[in-house]
Amino acid sequence: MKQNKDHLKLIKNRKEQQGWKKALRFLFRAVLVLVILFILKQGETYFRINEIEVLGTGSLTAAEIASAGEISKGSSIILLREEKAVSAIRQEFPEVKRVEITRVLPDRITIEIEERKPVACIVTADGFWLMDSAMVPFANSAKPAGGYPLISGIDGKLVIPGVPLDCPARLTALQNFFAAWDGENGFGVEKIDMTDSYNMVVYTEDKLEIWLGDGTEMNDKLDLVELSRPHISAAPETRLDVRSGTRLVVSSNVVKDRKEVDP
Repeated sequence: MKQNKDHLKLIKNRKEQQGWKKALRFLFRAVLVLVILFILKQGETYFRINEIEVLGTGSLTAAEIASAGEISKGSSIILLREEKAVSAIRQEFPEVKRVEITRVLPDRITIEIEERKPVACIVTADGFWLMDSAMVPFANSAKPAGGYPLISGIDGKLVIPGVPLDCPARLTALQNFFAAWDGENGFGVEKIDMTDSYNMVVYTEDKLEIWLGDGTEMNDKLDLVELSRPHISAAPETRLDVRSGTRLVVSSNVVKDRKEVDP
């Protein structure tokens, strides 16, 4: 009988100990939650944006960049959503190629941007679009920007601000051309006709017409043109055909000498 009482007492003590442990765990968790809430509240109050630094601006102002990203002084630096701000800035300003936002605790935000550098100007019914080397149109104007080749033959529906040209054949040909031609290949480009997406036609400043075909072997094609130019006199109807990438064909009788040019 005594053994049964001792056994029951032992079970009762264990239950009481377990009850205390549960109560202590619950109390600890409750205190932890309160502490976290307190820290978040104090942090949200204390970590307020006091300084906004914008780096890399050219045509855009720091105020325009911060406003587009909805980043303002006095707002919480902790609750700032970088991805949302970056997306908003790029959507508002297609001329922005890259955006990087950095928090510098306790109260400073640094926004570093990279603006697109134009290489050409697309002619559409809506006006003239500046375009960078990635074939991304980003700025429209009623008049062409001086100093850039004019690109014709591209439907305005394919031109979307901040997005590469929506035509793989034209996109590849233009990207490869501007990767190979930097304005110092012995000839200046006045106009590029992309009416036929599989045959880029370039018109030089001295009135040569160059058929480049599709976007393949663009370096070889431009090398052929550069090697051949000293032996060719430019005329209004002079055409150089380098579509094959391995040979050049001249369509008029303006060859100064008969020296053959190999790639």
